[in-house]
Amino acid sequence: MSEESLENALNSIHSSLSDAPQLDAEMVVKLRGIVDEINAAIADSEQNQEAEASPKTLSDRLKALIADFEVQHPTLTTNLSLIAERLADMGI
Repeated sequence: MSEESLENALNSIHSSLSDAPQLDAEMVVKLRGIVDEINAAIADSEQNQEAEASPKTLSDRLKALIADFEVQHPTLTTNLSLIAERLADMGI
């Protein structure tokens, strides 16, 4: 996934969050939080700054979040999966 397609997928997530009344408030907060983390990680990566060590990578946390609701929200899940793969490819 190119950085442009990653950005498009993130924009799609933002749109989905705005247009997804079936998502409960807690899930929306979790998704917005992970999207914010993704954006911050990308910004850090672009500036060649080393991310702080974490027992669980951003990619791992995103994959766990995907597992929480993949059956109920297949389109959102697809976009999150693509983002997780791109983050892993970037070493984030």
